[in-house]
Amino acid sequence: MINPVLPQVLSELRQHPEGVSEYYLMRTLDRQHAFDELDADGLLALFRKHFIIMNALYDLQDILWEEEGRVLNISPMHIELHKSRDKDDRVEPNPLLSEYYLDWHNFEQTTADDVVALMEIVTGPRH
Repeated sequence: MINPVLPQVLSELRQHPEGVSEYYLMRTLDRQHAFDELDADGLLALFRKHFIIMNALYDLQDILWEEEGRVLNISPMHIELHKSRDKDDRVEPNPLLSEYYLDWHNFEQTTADDVVALMEIVTGPRH
């Protein structure tokens, strides 16, 4: 599947050479109605938005390196696209994260219950 927000994410990265956060991308894409077709609400909708953004970023990381020799650094707090000085600048993606986010089955098969369980692992059980 081709990520429908990939062009918008790339446009935002090019417009902000200083970098952006995932939150900024999510807010911007929301304003552009990029997520209007999501069939989810609550935490599942948040997970799906996050997944779509991360999928686009990991996809772009490879595309931009191969086509333009540009490096895309990815973290939730700071995502930055910059020119490479040489081939040693290549950022190797975190293999577990990139593998997870590039597999659309993870997007399709994750349920609201899965997201709640994940949140409990991260934040502790809700009382």
